[in-house]
Amino acid sequence: MKYLINKIGKINASVLFVCIIFLILELIGHRHGETSIEDILFFPAIFGFLSCIIIFGIAISLRSLFMKDEDYYDE
Repeated sequence: MKYLINKIGKINASVLFVCIIFLILELIGHRHGETSIEDILFFPAIFGFLSCIIIFGIAISLRSLFMKDEDYYDE
């Protein structure tokens, strides 16, 4: 275990530990969402992941739309 912590770093190990605790709490506890879709298991994680993917997709498309050539300022 000590080798694993040294390999991935103390910060990454602590973040992983917190994520595992949240996973256990998600399975044990019961959330009371405002809508029925919020009661689905792991809904916040799935929603956050899909939102991140959509934001990155929009950013890539905007980059291709607004990006200038490398020698734009040299002209």
